[in-house]
Amino acid sequence: MILQIAETQEIAYTIEKVVPFYYTGYVRPFTKPYFIQFKDAGVLFQDKQYESVSLRWMVCFTEQRRTLLINEEKPKLVIETSPNKTLYTRFVEQGKVLLKPDEYGIVHGSTEYSSIILTKGRQEVIRLEFTADALRQDITQHYLDNFEQEKSWLYGSGKIGNILQQQLQDIIHTPANTPEEEAVFGARCREILHQVASEQITA
Repeated sequence: MILQIAETQEIAYTIEKVVPFYYTGYVRPFTKPYFIQFKDAGVLFQDKQYESVSLRWMVCFTEQRRTLLINEEKPKLVIETSPNKTLYTRFVEQGKVLLKPDEYGIVHGSTEYSSIILTKGRQEVIRLEFTADALRQDITQHYLDNFEQEKSWLYGSGKIGNILQQQLQDIIHTPANTPEEEAVFGARCREILHQVASEQITA
């Protein structure tokens, strides 16, 4: 994943392995945190990869409206949500998409930038990302159509029910640091993928 603030002409940023004390309350135990400091925004960033899945927890802090640009080095299917406020996402062709805190979006992320509009304050973002290898099952095979395209777009969205809510909370609040924990982490990520794919089929 590549991050950039659109309004900042300088693309330089610093990455700190020690999170400033003020932000430590937002750290989750599933992996070690980093703090990315842009010129006019800060991002608490946690990234756990296991085989063909990734979990990213981002907590963005800004004093004014900013645009966080995101792209991937290779195509991925992304399930994303913001637990604490509406998630404003922009795509080049589809325009702005709004996801409420009780909704998730299913996104094709690729080398073309999409963006998250950060309003003043704190924006929490959960992103579960899956490479093509994770999608080679009957229930998710259709996501592989046009998977190698360099564009980013929204497949669709859905409501976060009780089961999915609990799955998301479990995945970010459970350590995944030993081989055994990582195996459980990978299985839980795939359970969320299957839960969302099933909901989309029956919607």
